[in-house]
Amino acid sequence: RLSQILAMCSSISKQALMQLRQTTGYPMLACRQALSRCNGDVSEAKAWLDERAQAEGWAKAEKLIDRTARQGLLGIVQRVASPNCLSLLELRCETDFVARTARFQTLLSEACNSLADNFIASAPQGVTLVPQDRLLGLKLGGSSLADCVASLVGSVGENIICGRALVFNAQPDSLALYCHSPWQAEPDAHPLQQSETGSCQFGRYAAAVAYSGGSEQLAYQMCQHIVGRNPARLDSPQPNPDPESEDALLRQEFLLNETRLVGDVLQEAGMQVAGFFRLKCAEE
Repeated sequence: RLSQILAMCSSISKQALMQLRQTTGYPMLACRQALSRCNGDVSEAKAWLDERAQAEGWAKAEKLIDRTARQGLLGIVQRVASPNCLSLLELRCETDFVARTARFQTLLSEACNSLADNFIASAPQGVTLVPQDRLLGLKLGGSSLADCVASLVGSVGENIICGRALVFNAQPDSLALYCHSPWQAEPDAHPLQQSETGSCQFGRYAAAVAYSGGSEQLAYQMCQHIVGRNPARLDSPQPNPDPESEDALLRQEFLLNETRLVGDVLQEAGMQVAGFFRLKCAEE
């Protein structure tokens, strides 16, 4: 057995092994096995690993389906070309260790960009929820999102599920977004910043506001307020509600200045809020 392993290692280029390991994230031993089976061809080895991981992933997914997935991330894409729209996808897993990995975040970014490609152009004004069957059928390269999730399950050995997915079309109003995460991304994880190519922002909480007038800074602060105070609606039918029990945005004490109500702050700034949403990852 030892002689077979040594022979396999000696016949594989170190450069090919490191390339396959870095581009796929599969364990070193699996990469060696794949290169050995594929005569050192990196492309064929990657295809073999993906096929095996997908097959194993579907089998594992069946066994893990009842395991609770209370960790994960929200992925949000807001593109420079269409700043008044965004796509959001919730990807859930069992541990925050998996949520921090580059493979998990890359899959979430690719899926969220595909969501934007397929739904933003036809989305009506406001928030549109995307049905699970259409979400899991999204194409990422030559595979469906469902197959890609199964492949990741096969790789990490955790239950991973796609949760809520939506697109938010704020037009003709402007759109502000705030994404909050309790920890920083790993150094090799997918970039967090917005870019022209549609990179994802990640977080455990996200809020977005459709607004007109005022300033971008105040709109961003409103998103922060919504994450912190979790309003359920825009306004309240009560003329003089108790601010401590109020769940309407305009009647709440402003998070950054609790001596004032949100409605008063907006009125003074000449800003109108047309709509908003708030999500927390893995919230039932």
